[in-house]
Amino acid sequence: MNIEESKVVDIENINIESIFIHYTNASNLESILSNGLEPRIGINSKGIEKNKKVFFSVGDKNTLILMDAWIKWIILRPSNNQIYVFGAYLMTKKWFPKFVVDIIFKTWIKDDKRKNKACKKLKKSLDNSVFLKLNLEENVDFDYHDIDEVKNQKFSRKQLKYVYSYGHDVECCKMEPWNMHTYFGKKIEKDKISVLKIGDSYSVNDILKYMAIEHADYIKDNCNFLLTYLQYI
Repeated sequence: MNIEESKVVDIENINIESIFIHYTNASNLESILSNGLEPRIGINSKGIEKNKKVFFSVGDKNTLILMDAWIKWIILRPSNNQIYVFGAYLMTKKWFPKFVVDIIFKTWIKDDKRKNKACKKLKKSLDNSVFLKLNLEENVDFDYHDIDEVKNQKFSRKQLKYVYSYGHDVECCKMEPWNMHTYFGKKIEKDKISVLKIGDSYSVNDILKYMAIEHADYIKDNCNFLLTYLQYI
């Protein structure tokens, strides 16, 4: 991967506890480094998010939490996009019987075949992804007290806890450090973006392994799905 040296940061040479981290497909990198990072509603956010934004996590520990949540979300997501979007719509309706989704989630989250499929899907994605370090400014690019649009909708709190299960109050609509976002419609200019690497590798999976070593005990206690994924890869 040919990247301008001034745009590269070796993760072993910095304090990563509080940096702002965003991951994206490597195919997007040339455009991002040339034009900046545009806010979008991605295919996985249709029917869930309302406004275009850029997501990021605060530091390595919260990035690990994000990945644990992401695996659970993949396990619980229907593979058909139309069913996924329509299902998300139904889940916000008072008249929809929430116990139906509860039964499905409770069954799927324990399904080893779905777990294995989720790990395979995530590995394929992360093998071709990179971590970006975003030099964001509070009250310019984002607000720590901003609202999480998912939690701010009429989803069952019981169902949200399948993904939002890291000791935070799911009743509070404020966004959390593992699932942060910029102001709506806010573009991140290219001079605020650099690419993380470890040694000679830009692979998200390689950087995740490095982060996991630093927080092995925390992962064992709090991120069982991420632990399964790390064993998978």
